[in-house]
Amino acid sequence: MLHPNSLFHRYREKIADIDRIEKDSILNGEFALHHDPGLQIYYAPHNEFIHPGARIVIVGITPGWSQTQRAYQTAKDGIAQQLTDEEICFRCKMDSRFAGTMRTNLIAMLNELGLHTRLGLSSCAELFRPENAILHTTSLIKYPCFYKGKNYSGHTPAIGSSEILRKYIQTEFMEELHCLDAVRLIIPLGAAVESIFRESGVLSSLHPCAVLWGFPHPSGLNARRTEQFQTNRESMVNIIRNCDFCQR
Repeated sequence: MLHPNSLFHRYREKIADIDRIEKDSILNGEFALHHDPGLQIYYAPHNEFIHPGARIVIVGITPGWSQTQRAYQTAKDGIAQQLTDEEICFRCKMDSRFAGTMRTNLIAMLNELGLHTRLGLSSCAELFRPENAILHTTSLIKYPCFYKGKNYSGHTPAIGSSEILRKYIQTEFMEELHCLDAVRLIIPLGAAVESIFRESGVLSSLHPCAVLWGFPHPSGLNARRTEQFQTNRESMVNIIRNCDFCQR
């Protein structure tokens, strides 16, 4: 299903008219949602589709440029094929979510924790297959956010200290959570996302579910990823082992 606040219909024709999927074609006033000397937020079709029956939810900070570029290309191709808005947004989600090294690292860590075994899968790579609706991926900040032109890391400024970022969490992200009533495990990626879950009351809007506390952000730029993972490995294994993944 489309996100209740989806803006894809507003930008569909603009995406179709883009000649090249490059930064100067997208990170400009045509697609800007918020712009100040520090933070810039732009539209992207990456997080416009929701799996309402998902039992596992992985939450990142915000789509980065590589995911944004990939989502735009997928959307442009889908428009050329005359697909519906929902079909296009579904393809954007499937093609773009944690694409590249992040997905590889994410799958490897989840496999090491034994999540695939608990789900009866040969590998957590199967969670990312288009036909598998058990997984929903999303971001605290639904649309790509940049700080002084670079991918926003969640730390400068701190998510909780920014009025515009809090607004996106309290509206777009919370609206998305309300659509997910079968969640059994939620995986916040990294300390910045985890801090929002611990401090903002986000979990109170969900049905009771397990949270995989201590899971590191899978970015290849996270130099402490392996150390963080090994430090929290035993507790995360126990969380997954005790999680009931059966549908309600």
